Amino acid sequence: MTMRIRAFLMLVAGLAVMGLSGCGHYTCSAGFGSSTCTSSGPPSLGGGGGNGASGTVYAYLLFDVGSSDGMAADTLSLSANTWLEASSFMAPPLPSLTYLDGGTAVVNLPNQKYLYIPFHNGTVYGYAIDGTTGALTSVPSSPYAVAGGTSIAVNPAGTFLFVSDSAFGYISVFSISATDGSLTAVGSPFPSGIAAAQLTTDGLGNYLYATAGTGGAQVAAMSIGSSGALTLVPGSPFSFTMSKVLGENSGKYLLGISGFDNHIHVFDIGSQGVITEATAAGSPFATASLPENMVVSPNGNFVYAFDGEENPMEGYSLNVSTGALTAVSGSPFTGINLQVGQFDQSGLYLFGPSEGSTSAEFLPYAADPSTGIISTTTYAPLGIPEGSFAISDLNDAP
Repeated sequence: MTMRIRAFLMLVAGLAVMGLSGCGHYTCSAGFGSSTCTSSGPPSLGGGGGNGASGTVYAYLLFDVGSSDGMAADTLSLSANTWLEASSFMAPPLPSLTYLDGGTAVVNLPNQKYLYIPFHNGTVYGYAIDGTTGALTSVPSSPYAVAGGTSIAVNPAGTFLFVSDSAFGYISVFSISATDGSLTAVGSPFPSGIAAAQLTTDGLGNYLYATAGTGGAQVAAMSIGSSGALTLVPGSPFSFTMSKVLGENSGKYLLGISGFDNHIHVFDIGSQGVITEATAAGSPFATASLPENMVVSPNGNFVYAFDGEENPMEGYSLNVSTGALTAVSGSPFTGINLQVGQFDQSGLYLFGPSEGSTSAEFLPYAADPSTGIISTTTYAPLGIPEGSFAISDLNDAP
């Protein structure tokens, strides 16, 4: 509770001086959700209420204010159909000083989930997730030293962790222990050839791709060896103006946004990881607004775009046979204005902080994995993260 109150006071003070202001990675605004509320949510899509769903989803929120006050947690109970702050949650070990984070990665193994967070002081913190309480416990030898700590990615099998350094373009690689989640460095940091600020793998985990973020004019491509070692793909880096790229489950395509035009780009992944724009499929595909961020659904069938400028989020279905994108029914989704989104591992809920000047809230939204439709929510909002956030279904962890 102390952290939510303190974060609120910091937010109000900042807004009083500057009006609407940037808080960490997200845009804050005058409203702020209750830190203790519970409320009823939508039972018709995505679990909860009367459809027999059970289990709990945890949202871990970073506030980028040091170890004493740096993380909170919210819980979505699918059986009780409630959304509330986890008041008994204790923040795990974090950097002692204020550092920006480089995103989060949740690794799903058969009997355990792990959460990893890089920070810009050149460290990666790893935690085991307790499947009953949601508590986070440091994995052995955490934190780990890395080059940079700018961005993070994990291969789909959950065996390798990648962390980038945008200043010098290096990428640190670690193997992940399936027994305890500890990390073991794989060789020396590998050069990407660009100022690597954002990472993703293809859907099969054969290749790692990097962009320089907003304003970046190239996409670097590296093959992932059996040990995790990286080798530049022939022709890399490729001259595509992409701020972010994401893989999809089939491993056939790479999805990208430039941050400068109203389109989602689809790239064919060819031999040895070489990428070419899927012009035959119709790429680039026009969007209603300029996408500044995007996410792919866990089943790989849908991609969602967020513009960061008070416009509703958009959803598109991906034809895995051709690479074509088609707008989902109801897209853009009126009333769902998010800065960025993350799905729980089941794909039944999309979580995210609101954008724009009308509210400052963090909420789950029901998602239909069959149609791609995202529904508005009746849950009461909770406070927003100042840094990144991570989502974990607890019922799959021990």
